[in-house]
Amino acid sequence: MSDKPTAAFVLSLIGGIFILLGGVALAVGFSFLFGGIGAIFGIVGVIFGLIVILGSVMLYQKPQSHTMWGVIILILSIIAFPSAWGFGIGSLLAFIGAILALVYKPSMGPAMMPSQPMGAMPMGSMGSGQAMGSMGMTCKNCGASIPAGSTRCPSCGATV
Repeated sequence: MSDKPTAAFVLSLIGGIFILLGGVALAVGFSFLFGGIGAIFGIVGVIFGLIVILGSVMLYQKPQSHTMWGVIILILSIIAFPSAWGFGIGSLLAFIGAILALVYKPSMGPAMMPSQPMGAMPMGSMGSGQAMGSMGMTCKNCGASIPAGSTRCPSCGATV
């Protein structure tokens, strides 16, 4: 299973599509009623919709930047709501998706764990508190590698 903000992506994407469609509808409808100003109002909605869609895709592709894209989607969904670009529902979906993106916490997988040498990683199941290295264990006294099966450290002589 991949660790991506799927719910935030889906809600933001659907919200962005609604905002885009609302902008197109307003651009076409208002251009007939109000002329150039109405068309500009609708085009701004189209641009907002495209940015929300882009943000949702980037949120899914690069989950480490979830905070930045969540903030962008949140701001645009708040601005789009009173303008009715997303017919209300698009702004609401994008808003919920943005909140989910902001609270998203990636799990600590092996690739995301703090960088430590493998010999220094503590193994909680080992009774002596020793760490397993690639050669066996690591001496807790001097840090040298101890071959598997040894009872003393070859470097300092400490008991394993």
